[in-house]
Amino acid sequence: MAIIVAVSGTSGAGKSTLMRHLAELTSGAALMHFDDYVELGTDVGDIQHWVAAGAPADAIKTPRLVDDLAALQADRMVQPTGRSAPAAPAKLILLEEPFGRARSAIAPFIDLALHLELPPDIALARRSLRRARAQPDPEEDNWHADTLEDLAAQFQAYLGPQRQAYRLAEAQAKALADVILDGLHPLPDLAAQAQRAINDLPARPAQYVANTAETQEKT
Repeated sequence: MAIIVAVSGTSGAGKSTLMRHLAELTSGAALMHFDDYVELGTDVGDIQHWVAAGAPADAIKTPRLVDDLAALQADRMVQPTGRSAPAAPAKLILLEEPFGRARSAIAPFIDLALHLELPPDIALARRSLRRARAQPDPEEDNWHADTLEDLAAQFQAYLGPQRQAYRLAEAQAKALADVILDGLHPLPDLAAQAQRAINDLPARPAQYVANTAETQEKT
């Protein structure tokens, strides 16, 4: 039975980078990304409504992700939404899940919840640098203008409800995390801490599959 490790943290915390590094170290982990499945849009009104409602984690729906995690655990290959490459079954599944265990449909699958903690200003700077340093699209004439527009929109959203949304989502994930990692530490140190936590995991209970199926039926 595969081990599923969820990596949470705000946008820009370094979740994907840590997952890719861990996958290289473990030679063959499956990588699953929340962004390939999430149905909540980035509309300011939607974010405001979600924050005003108390930022309920279960309002964020990813039914296909639930199905694909179950399929991977059953040793079946999956084709994540929004990705061209399929994900093959593996002994270790690294799941980018900003809410960690906070979403009840996902929580039963998670054996270890890692949370990357990073000051919000540094996370914003990382997101901005990532966009600014992206390789220009040779087929897009207005690539530089579009990049500036995207950055301006990102800053505007952060000055609005997005900042609060990030804060509330991170608080929920952190509260249920097994290990909290300081995102300011070097990547090799973070990976070493994550590997130790994975190696220290107890064996998965034999009744896990039945419990997961029962939880899925209830949700």
